[in-house]
Amino acid sequence: MPLAPAKHHQPAPAEAAPPRRTRRAIGSYVLRAILGIAILSFVLSRVNLKQLAHLLTRERPAYFLAATAIYVAGQMVATRRWQLLSRMIGIAGSYFEHLLYFFIGAFTNLFVPGLVGGDAARALYLGRRHHELGKAVASVVADRAFGLVVLIWLTAVCVGVLGQGVFPATVTTPIYAIGAVTLVGYLAMPLAAAVQGFLPRRIAATIGILSPYLQGRIALIPALALSLILHLLQVLAQYVLGLGLGLSIPAWEFLLCVPTTNTLASVPLTFNGLGLREGIYVVLFGMAGANKADAVALGLLWFAITTFAGLCASVAFVIAPTPIERQNSTRNGA
Repeated sequence: MPLAPAKHHQPAPAEAAPPRRTRRAIGSYVLRAILGIAILSFVLSRVNLKQLAHLLTRERPAYFLAATAIYVAGQMVATRRWQLLSRMIGIAGSYFEHLLYFFIGAFTNLFVPGLVGGDAARALYLGRRHHELGKAVASVVADRAFGLVVLIWLTAVCVGVLGQGVFPATVTTPIYAIGAVTLVGYLAMPLAAAVQGFLPRRIAATIGILSPYLQGRIALIPALALSLILHLLQVLAQYVLGLGLGLSIPAWEFLLCVPTTNTLASVPLTFNGLGLREGIYVVLFGMAGANKADAVALGLLWFAITTFAGLCASVAFVIAPTPIERQNSTRNGA
């Protein structure tokens, strides 16, 4: 008997719906945007909108551009810090290379759903370029962590020196506590490297990558110093914005309120800090005697600078080959 023709099963059609992880990331991004708009709407409802609009139109372009230039200079300082941290774990990339990837991360943070899109992007670029993805991720994590640690220390010092009688204990006590905890953690980093052999394999492997940081508290001092310069430049940039608005807020209030705000807003709950920063500015600058409209205007202008600089960073995408292109070119050469 002739054999019956074999039946060819058609492959199941691909799911039209996006993967669950993608849906979750998009949902997180939308939630952040909605939360930021909601907080900003609440803040604006407590402010004289006509006065705010008049303030924003008073900002002199020369001062806005100067503040933008100071902000970009701060990003270049942050790039140098990241390069130092990369070299500590064996990635010998050039400064220009790190600068491109840093700007790519800044641009990615504006649009990619999720909380660490920009950090993931620059780690991917650097890791694929040097075939050290694990070390690249470690360098980005260290860059973010040590920058935050120095910001917390700066905030604690400024609050202790300038905030007496300005901020209540409900603000100062948590800042002092967090500052003390981070200082103890920094001093105790070598202990984590010492117990590496007693930990599960995966955790021990991670600590092994981070070991140059954990055992190099002295070697980290230049990176910590660059972090301090970065945060002071951000204070200076916002002081220049205030001068452009014609505000009479003294420089010490910026040194007190800006690092404190950056510390409190370090968790990215909203899109690029929209709404959250303005709300904290109203509270902190208000405690220091500033007008609500002045504080909101400063927050909105700072949001405009960071967003504008992030958009301009898209040039880095044109200059830098994508990680896939680099990988393919390496394989073709081999």
